[in-house]
Amino acid sequence: MPAPTHPFRNTESLLVVIPDNGIDVEAEARLYDELCDDQVSIHPSTQPKSPQGPPSIFSRDIWLNDNSGTSLAFARNVHISGWTSVGDKLGGAYVVYDCVIHTKEGTVIHAHKRYNDFVLLYDALKHSLPKHQHHFIPALPPKSPFSRYRAAFVDRRRRQLQYWLSAVLLHPEIGACQSVRWWVMD
Repeated sequence: MPAPTHPFRNTESLLVVIPDNGIDVEAEARLYDELCDDQVSIHPSTQPKSPQGPPSIFSRDIWLNDNSGTSLAFARNVHISGWTSVGDKLGGAYVVYDCVIHTKEGTVIHAHKRYNDFVLLYDALKHSLPKHQHHFIPALPPKSPFSRYRAAFVDRRRRQLQYWLSAVLLHPEIGACQSVRWWVMD
């Protein structure tokens, strides 16, 4: 039978021998067992419960919910791809904008709208939405009867209407209202 080897035979570090005069081995074993049991009961997938939002400045009992990620709007992306002039200038021509709306379900809707249709949606929103939401609706670009058929003016208005329509349709609450849905489908 081979001779037993000392476990620290090849060690070059300082070995400190703890004297057996004041350590309660049984207490140390119980502490070790408690620590091991606590770590087993903590699961990495379990996240601590936190408040649902920042506290209210008025009361410690009220928590504000930020609703991040919960939008009721049906649109995912909005842009106005182009415009065309319909009719002749003397016989009552008008400009039609091609509003391309990508829904959250992946459907693409092409809504052909005149400037007056945007005005009608603006008015419908002002009448149907509560007053505290009116400031979310940006102002429409102004009318200009003298330059309404110039390409530079119409293209600049197209960009301004695209900004306006995006602000309305992509807003989490305004984009979900019935007036918006009727306007898109009309």
